Amino acid sequence: MTNTTSSYGSITEAGIEQLRSRIGIIYPIEEPYIRYVNRDSILHVCRAIGDQNPLYVDSEYARRSLHGRLIAPPALFYGVAWGSWDLRRGEGLAGVHGLHSGDHWWYFRPVLDGDELHATKKLIKADPMSGRLAGSAMLMQVREIDYFNQRDQLVARQHMPVIRAEREESKKRGRYADVRPATYTLDEIARIDDELAGETARGSNIRYWDDTTVGDKVPPIVKGPLTLPDLMTWLQGIGSPHLRSGRYWLDYRRAHPKVAVLDPISGIPQAVERVHWDPFMAAEIGMPSAYDYGSQRGAYATYFMTNWIGDDGWLVELECQYRGMFFLGDVMRTQGAVSSKWLDDSTGLGLIEVDFHSVNQRGEDIMPGRAVVALARRNSGPLTFPVKSDSRE
Repeated sequence: MTNTTSSYGSITEAGIEQLRSRIGIIYPIEEPYIRYVNRDSILHVCRAIGDQNPLYVDSEYARRSLHGRLIAPPALFYGVAWGSWDLRRGEGLAGVHGLHSGDHWWYFRPVLDGDELHATKKLIKADPMSGRLAGSAMLMQVREIDYFNQRDQLVARQHMPVIRAEREESKKRGRYADVRPATYTLDEIARIDDELAGETARGSNIRYWDDTTVGDKVPPIVKGPLTLPDLMTWLQGIGSPHLRSGRYWLDYRRAHPKVAVLDPISGIPQAVERVHWDPFMAAEIGMPSAYDYGSQRGAYATYFMTNWIGDDGWLVELECQYRGMFFLGDVMRTQGAVSSKWLDDSTGLGLIEVDFHSVNQRGEDIMPGRAVVALARRNSGPLTFPVKSDSRE
């Protein structure tokens, strides 16, 4: 960091101090994309990530389950905060690019058809950092987001780290300069299609803690080749922080003039979010191609785990890192295995930890992570909520 005064597009001492002054202050999220949980909002989220789990999409099936009605997949929380119009309000460092670099989730209670959700955010960290993307022209900031139902019960918590990086510096370094677009033969596409067709949710076939052992494999999932429709369906399900139309877009630009960039050919002001589909804007931050949303990748990780645990299990905790980019045309395969199991000292819950990795066609692990799940125990009753445990952090 060479600047000492706040300026657009730069990480400065003044900008950091202004950001840090907000640490610990709780702000309500007032404009969520999803507030009401019902069959429609659940189904839209499931379609956004390709999730056909009947616990989420089949009302009659869900009525026979532990929960008695449809429940929301964990990915739905992204529509409450990430896709809201005001999560990023007051984030500071105008013009400095933000890269969603991971997620750490804790899930306490099921969210059911008919529930109403609200959330709050607070900044808990804002520290200078350095890395290959932009050298020392970087900063790590972390939000804590709490999610509540209509009874003000805490249903989930998220820690959301974001790397802020100066665009010019990341472009100059050219970390991804050697990446070339992926291409596939018809046979290769057919093999990917066969992998996808083999993915199924465990469903009502109970996975017991007693029968699960360290080393057990979690069935892999495949995502990709990533296309523009994959990104569009994600936004349809979860919402977008910046995409607006008509007077909404005009009012947003007038209130925050720096949220738009001019198209180099047409001169039309467009949202900075276009890095996810526009090669020109992606090149402006040193990327060879448009790329996925970090939240989208995290949602794929929840799908990977909930497919495996079955209807009577519960995803307690999920932590994943978004390393590198999932570029348009790329394929990502997620696979993992049980790394440990234990009984919670205070609750007697049967807990399982899974380590997983998500590798693209270039052999790069672009989403390593870990998850903790609670599984039913033989000769014990069903899980009760809220689920809290010593997750062995």
